[in-house]
Amino acid sequence: MSAAVRLDEDYHVHSAFSDDAVSTLAENVSSARERGLRTLCLAEHVRRDSAHVPAFVAAAADLPAVPGLTLLTGVEAKILDTSGRLDLPGGLTGIDLVLAADHQFPGPDGPLSPQEVRTRLGRGELAAGEAVEWLVAATAGALARGRRVLLAHLFSVLPKVGLTERDVPAPLLAALAGRAAAAGAMVEVNEKWGCPSAAVLASFAAAGVRVVAGTDSHRCTDVGVYDRVRRIAAGCTPGRGR
Repeated sequence: MSAAVRLDEDYHVHSAFSDDAVSTLAENVSSARERGLRTLCLAEHVRRDSAHVPAFVAAAADLPAVPGLTLLTGVEAKILDTSGRLDLPGGLTGIDLVLAADHQFPGPDGPLSPQEVRTRLGRGELAAGEAVEWLVAATAGALARGRRVLLAHLFSVLPKVGLTERDVPAPLLAALAGRAAAAGAMVEVNEKWGCPSAAVLASFAAAGVRVVAGTDSHRCTDVGVYDRVRRIAAGCTPGRGR
């Protein structure tokens, strides 16, 4: 199974429909065209109470077609708890992908701030292994939510709580990769956060999961511009040891 990551795609681009981004949908598409991208996923942040999704979908549908460029629509939602619930509004239509993200740490009863998890770990109230199991269970649960999922910046929350990807046992990682493959999910190598590592991506690629690139751009000048992704992808070899 090839782990090649195409750099003429960007599966994670935000516009002003997300409250922390500045560029318009049209500006993002223009940048993608200028850089010769062949796939662009316009992905906006959402929460359960978000009301802007219909306007976003309509605006994306009104964009002029660009020859050679496939446009997708997506929503990025945080994983809420260890069951894999996602912070999504109801009645989603016209969406191609759900980007499941670890913006906070998914606990058994809901999301925890990274600082709270770090404090619990430091006090010995939570073991590192248990925290990792929570995160992996939550990520696996998010794959079974009835939509096509892209795992966005997988494991980006680990450094925020004082852990690393090496704290994820190989059997647990392999099981997660297998779940992702069975669900037809994709995993992103993320430019903004520089994760996951080449070794983690290789585990997913070996399981048959498609690895894609995403800038996580919040302004059009960053669309399709890769540095960290290029370096990580260069070391992504299926079957490589961790």
